[in-house]
Amino acid sequence: EARGLTKHFPAGRGFFGGGGGLVRAVDEIAFVIEPGRTLGVVGESGCGKTTTAKLVLRLEKPTAGQILFEGQDVAGLEGDGLKRYRKSVQAVFQDPFASLNPRMRVDAIIAEPLITHERLDNAAVAARVAGLLDVVGLPARSKDLFPHEFSGGQRQRIAIARALALSPRLVVLDEPVSALDVSIRAQILNLLRDLQRELGLAYL
Repeated sequence: EARGLTKHFPAGRGFFGGGGGLVRAVDEIAFVIEPGRTLGVVGESGCGKTTTAKLVLRLEKPTAGQILFEGQDVAGLEGDGLKRYRKSVQAVFQDPFASLNPRMRVDAIIAEPLITHERLDNAAVAARVAGLLDVVGLPARSKDLFPHEFSGGQRQRIAIARALALSPRLVVLDEPVSALDVSIRAQILNLLRDLQRELGLAYL
């Protein structure tokens, strides 16, 4: 839940040394996302959609207002509480060409959150990666390949598998199909819908 969520950025000085001011990226917005539901944030370029996503992901700090997750104020989370939040809220970004490390094989990309957050042996990690590839409709042999060996739609499936690795409750999707061909967009949206039904995910 967001209550009065606000983010202002200081504006740079003008060309002739004029005063700065504020860029009101997000101004007192409020919303609630229920488990298993989707909230779409719609608006023209520059209206604050990505800033809102970054606030929910704790990549930016709000100027004012609150974000509550399961009743707790996210701003006050530290230690184990913050770790739980980071596991529970994952992201899929707009451009799968930019969001995947080109030097890592797919199994390492998907396993990275597991290695960071979970205490699993190699066999358990490998089994989880294989299961995630299956869930997003990629063949098992994909694990040994690099991102450049896949199409844009396949890369976004890899990004979705990585986001699902920690069994999140909420997935923040920042224009997840806008960088893809029109013919591929429906496939990814159908996949996201199916995953929501299976796993009870909430989407922003």
